[in-house]
Amino acid sequence: MPKLSQEVIEEKKIRIEDAAKQLFIKQGFHATSMRDIAGRAGTSLGNLYNYYRTKEGILESIIGRYQKVIDVRLRGMFDEIEEPFQPESLIKFGRLVKGMVNDHHDYWLLMYIDILEFENRHFRKMFEGLTHNLRRRYSSYFAELKESEALYDGIDPAVGFTAAYMQFFNYFLVEKLFGGNRHFGINDDEVIVRLTEIFCRGVMRPGTIKWPQPEPRPKLRQSRARKRSGPSRR
Repeated sequence: MPKLSQEVIEEKKIRIEDAAKQLFIKQGFHATSMRDIAGRAGTSLGNLYNYYRTKEGILESIIGRYQKVIDVRLRGMFDEIEEPFQPESLIKFGRLVKGMVNDHHDYWLLMYIDILEFENRHFRKMFEGLTHNLRRRYSSYFAELKESEALYDGIDPAVGFTAAYMQFFNYFLVEKLFGGNRHFGINDDEVIVRLTEIFCRGVMRPGTIKWPQPEPRPKLRQSRARKRSGPSRR
């Protein structure tokens, strides 16, 4: 049997993975068998095992390919935004997030399958260290905000931008995957603008919020206090 070129092997793997992806999305990972995948891909079960030892190995390969594409997309998005808390920049960023979500519909469906069937084992790394990475990526800009006293006391701009990113991301996921149908009651462009206003300006006017005071620590009972301090000296 002639040895296959790397290009032919890669083509066969892509065909297998595409068949598996369609089945995983349609009927779930655990309800899909290796035989199902082989049949959908138009190959024998024995030949399928020549390329993948396990069904999870196929899933991991699919996710790995997508992840490379998403990583490049995200880096490009963040490179386009120099000052995240300038309204025009955040509006632009919201539109970029919308494009990323809409362009990779299957990837997000697989993410939810992973959540349901694997407790997010394969997609967990996508969000790990997100705030740390954004803090490092925009360190100069965030430092300028602090030095110019543009921030409210105690506000971490890296956490703020992470929250903005995740809000845009979650909004468009709900719209794309769950039939949100304008679940904010306004169209997508208006949502981006309104969320930008909230993240750049806040919701409440300065001086109108009464922050709750920390509750006083309960006093120890006298007998308990004596017990902790040890026997008295006479």
